[in-house]
Amino acid sequence: MDFFRYFYGESEEQAAAMLLNCSVADLEKLPARSPPNLPRTKQEEPKQLEIPPAHNNMRRVFAYLCQTRGIDPEVVSAFAHACLLYESADHHNAVFVGRDGQGKVRHLHAKGTLTGSSFRQTLPGSEKEYSFHWPGTSGKLYTFEAPIDLMSYISLHPEGWQDHTYVALCGVSAAPIQHLLGTQPQLQEVVLCLDNDEAGHKAARRIAAELLREWNVTVSAEFPSQKDWNDELLSFRPEESQGLTMSM
Repeated sequence: MDFFRYFYGESEEQAAAMLLNCSVADLEKLPARSPPNLPRTKQEEPKQLEIPPAHNNMRRVFAYLCQTRGIDPEVVSAFAHACLLYESADHHNAVFVGRDGQGKVRHLHAKGTLTGSSFRQTLPGSEKEYSFHWPGTSGKLYTFEAPIDLMSYISLHPEGWQDHTYVALCGVSAAPIQHLLGTQPQLQEVVLCLDNDEAGHKAARRIAAELLREWNVTVSAEFPSQKDWNDELLSFRPEESQGLTMSM
């Protein structure tokens, strides 16, 4: 349109009519131009946490955790009796439950139990600050990357374990630690028991810096000699017993 206005000296209306190959009068009949419809940013509603139904027994989970992973059966039983662990009815996953102070389920982490399965997932709708944990009464809080590492560590250090607080971050976020420090004022010492690899060491340094900056607590780190705490636990088992499956 600027071409017609510049080279032919036409008004804006006349230039528009020439561009559209119509008269100026016809322009008045055209509908008013609406502003472009910009795509609206759809606000995703927070997902509701759906709790997988429980199987009528825990044979496969017990076999997987105790035989394949080497975890002490008494430790598995303690978490099951506290309603913090169960076997799902659909896929027979081990489901690690995170509850709030009123006992409401707020976080679920599933781990496959089939031989060779690498499946693990924090279920949609989980609130990370309520991650799988054991609430104790002492001033010590032990933190781990995964639930199985948490239970493996307890199996390696069983004496008086129920007195302490343990949490699996299901990753390397400090949110579950922050939440426990805010809700359990007796906690004075945090022990970071993350994986013995570059990512675990880096996360431990980052989390320690966050905690020391925001809380009046003592922070230390304890790493396994193996890659993680389950590898550490299995390294103490006779090699011939590691492939056995429990029959229940």
